[in-house]
Amino acid sequence: MFVCKKCKEPFYVLGSEMRGSTLRVYCQCLKGHKAKRDISRYQADSMAPAIFKGLFTCTDCGSTMALLHSDIGRKEVEYTFLCPIHGVKLKRIPSYYHTSVTSALATINSAKSILDSLSCSKCGQIFSVQDVEEKKAIMIFKCRCPSGHKELRHVPFDADPAILKTVFKRLIYCVQCGLPCKISSTSVKGNMARIEMSCPAHGKTRKEMPAKHAWMIEKIADAVSEGSIVRSMLKCTECSSNLSIRSIEIDKDKYKIKCSCSNGHTREMMQPTELDEEAIEAIVSGVLKCNQCDLLTEIVSTKVSGTTVELELVCLVHKEMKKGITGDIYKHLEEREPQIDRYDDVEKSLTCEKCPAVITIKDTKLKDKTVELKVECRNGHGSERYLSRSAGHKSLSRVYMQLFECHKCHNSRRLVRIDDNEEGKTEAFLFCEQHKDTKVAIPSDHKEAVRDAFLKTKKLRDLENLVDKTLQTKRACEYQMDAKADATEMLDIVKNVIEQHSVLYVDEKSNPKTGLEAWYYGKALDGDEFVVIGSASKENLSLRISVASNNEKKLEVMLAEMRENLREVLLRIQTKSDDTAPQKISCPQCNAGLAKRALPGETIECEHCGTPLHFG
Repeated sequence: MFVCKKCKEPFYVLGSEMRGSTLRVYCQCLKGHKAKRDISRYQADSMAPAIFKGLFTCTDCGSTMALLHSDIGRKEVEYTFLCPIHGVKLKRIPSYYHTSVTSALATINSAKSILDSLSCSKCGQIFSVQDVEEKKAIMIFKCRCPSGHKELRHVPFDADPAILKTVFKRLIYCVQCGLPCKISSTSVKGNMARIEMSCPAHGKTRKEMPAKHAWMIEKIADAVSEGSIVRSMLKCTECSSNLSIRSIEIDKDKYKIKCSCSNGHTREMMQPTELDEEAIEAIVSGVLKCNQCDLLTEIVSTKVSGTTVELELVCLVHKEMKKGITGDIYKHLEEREPQIDRYDDVEKSLTCEKCPAVITIKDTKLKDKTVELKVECRNGHGSERYLSRSAGHKSLSRVYMQLFECHKCHNSRRLVRIDDNEEGKTEAFLFCEQHKDTKVAIPSDHKEAVRDAFLKTKKLRDLENLVDKTLQTKRACEYQMDAKADATEMLDIVKNVIEQHSVLYVDEKSNPKTGLEAWYYGKALDGDEFVVIGSASKENLSLRISVASNNEKKLEVMLAEMRENLREVLLRIQTKSDDTAPQKISCPQCNAGLAKRALPGETIECEHCGTPLHFG
């Protein structure tokens, strides 16, 4: 309503009084500048709701305050407000304007300010509550953040139950580290309840609160799962980074978990040996997390020593590391590890550590359990990446896609072939138009991953160029399509037939002659290439599969299998639809029974006399 002349910040009302026919308003901005404004009675009447709405703002911190009490006198009314940070505030205004305050009350929501006050004003960390006291209509919470800053917070008795529950929830968090605790027992003595709880990092602690609210803590504790406790535990309280579990040991029937973050902060915590599934999932993720970054590692070897299992892991960026865990935790890890999807971590690892550019693979070096990749980004930053030889096919093929960009000119490279040399080592031969041939060593069991990585680099334009300029041998098979059939649905049938072979779907397009087309690309390890096109045309009422390759013999075999598979599928479709078109009939020349059923538009040959028979 009013603006400070010194700092241009808005003024908030401290109080007001009538002076004759003038309303004097005492104001203050959030920077502490005070002033007074005089308004005529007539003007004040029309502006009163906007003016007195500022009564609800604390001039010390800007929080929205709750109205606790109104003491209405003959000439003036005294209001008791409660700031969640600064406690009780008294303000007075003329009684005549009391209705303006009550009408503004309906639009005021102090709940957000209460929730915002749970963050430390000095460091921004969330407060934990040590004790709770009652004083008249106010609950006073003694708070402390993990950095050691202590403050009081004030909440009215009649606050929204959801807000009270959120504030009381901070009781179950450790005041030293901010981790959620597990409640051991609750005892009531008089008007106070004593709560005993155990912090995973700092052991047992006690807290007190009003007995009438003890039921709320029990409900909150039941809602906090062991998994949420473990997840909170695996956050560094000093820098908020994710913690990596370095080792797990058994200590007095509990797990002793040693953790560290990428910034070097360490922590030891205790957890019960009986954990729910959510907690086990969190621990497994913590064990697999790299000690120096947030990427998930791959297990390359294990070694059992008594009740401990020593794991050797490899991070895509930070190479090998070792961790020790208990045998029962290893069983959980062994069960869950194959289902873990590391694709997002692989994507992150393919970005340069010094700039946002994507890396390319310059060379490879094979070791017993890993593949060391020498990489470089477009800006010339060199580095290494480390790949487990036993990594999943999806992760391997994604990493090997970076082989097919030349690290010198950054043009695409072509996979020529994958061969085993005279020494028994496997090599992938690559070709760049500008820098010619090169070869890299790969593990023999990574052949398919390298081949599939190359397939994924192909675009529709690349396949069209292959068909037009490189692959000279082309063959096709065609079947008639029912006039009532949907072309898109029939194309899906053709695609299902094609995808039974080792080819990768690339893209679809529409062709004026052949209708809807689906394009596929395949490449054999010896270098033979295949482009397969499946199409369905509503105009021509035809289904067609065409194959282009540089190896005629393999092309004929592939096309024959696809032709027969598509034919059988179409026959089954007609049988299910009660269509009697494909019937077993006799040859009109020799009267011998035809061994093969026929589709409309198909020409078959009598195996007895060799007469070609066309079915319309």
